[in-house]
Amino acid sequence: MGLFFNLLIRKYVVALFVILLFSIILLKRKSFKNTEVRYFWLTVLSCLFLVIADVSESVCSEDPSLRILRTFFSMICYVLRSTSALGLLFVVMPKNKRKRYFWIPTVIDLLSCCTAFFSDIAFGYDEDYAFYRGPLGYVAFVVPVFYLLFIIVIVFTRFSNRKGAEKFIVPLCSIFCLCSALIDVFGGGERLTESIIINSVFFYVVLYSNDSRRDPLTDLLNRKAFYDDCSSYSKDIAAVLSLDVNGLKTLNDSVGHHAGDLALETVGKCISDSVSGNAQAYRIGGDEFIILFFAGDAGMIADTEKKIVAAVKQKGYSVAVGHAMTEKDKTLDEVIKESDGRMYEDKAEFYRKSGNDRRKR
Repeated sequence: MGLFFNLLIRKYVVALFVILLFSIILLKRKSFKNTEVRYFWLTVLSCLFLVIADVSESVCSEDPSLRILRTFFSMICYVLRSTSALGLLFVVMPKNKRKRYFWIPTVIDLLSCCTAFFSDIAFGYDEDYAFYRGPLGYVAFVVPVFYLLFIIVIVFTRFSNRKGAEKFIVPLCSIFCLCSALIDVFGGGERLTESIIINSVFFYVVLYSNDSRRDPLTDLLNRKAFYDDCSSYSKDIAAVLSLDVNGLKTLNDSVGHHAGDLALETVGKCISDSVSGNAQAYRIGGDEFIILFFAGDAGMIADTEKKIVAAVKQKGYSVAVGHAMTEKDKTLDEVIKESDGRMYEDKAEFYRKSGNDRRKR
């Protein structure tokens, strides 16, 4: 045990410290309902067991009688490298693109490592009990590198149009993680474990540090974030799209506020799923939403508007919408008022057709 703890502290003291702190942060959320949190746990626990398995393998390497046990721990190390990278991939990947088939490379990694129990095609040990890697052994490095390359593609696609520091932090973290994986391939060492867990912390910070800017019900940006972004990026805004839920007061009064909250949550998800990376969506009031577009022409904005209306209608609700494009001779406030005006016209038309007095909302 003395050798185990000596190696553990000497090789992984930084990784263990970060794992401990990150685990405390995740435990504070007290919920596994959040999908990203579950995948953060997949990465954290993979890294933790990877550290334990790697140190255990090093201890077994001192005693040839522990050959089978050493093979087992080596196999665990290789597989956990893949699962830790996969967890990180699922964190940054949009929810609708997380598919079970992304586990296939990890399963291939596991199967290739299992061959070490009856063959040295993946890895084995020579007469002096020294470790050597066979041709199939590189699968254990190719799989995490594949995942990390996928992460880089996703973050550049997902975050390239974002505003703020996350536009730069997430891509840089991903590149750093890939470089660490390549160092692990060609130079050996334990850099991949440390880089993955450190990058997980940075990804977590980017995804959740802005909780004060988030609306807890819809997970869209809130009113404070809207005013902050209007102030910071007013010159970059290409269009504004205003939305308001029709009949929410009637729904609250007849069914209850829980049903109203469900309607708002559903509409928020429809909006979130319909906007691309060149836009930011906000809930700025009870049933009021607004989208700021940082790129796009009138046709694209109109298509987004129709897409949201159709998605909301499919869920059994209705929204009034209106949009306006920015122009050189208009201030942002004027554009927002124009967008709101068209939205109110659409709302008035909705109540006229439904035969209800809008004032009874």
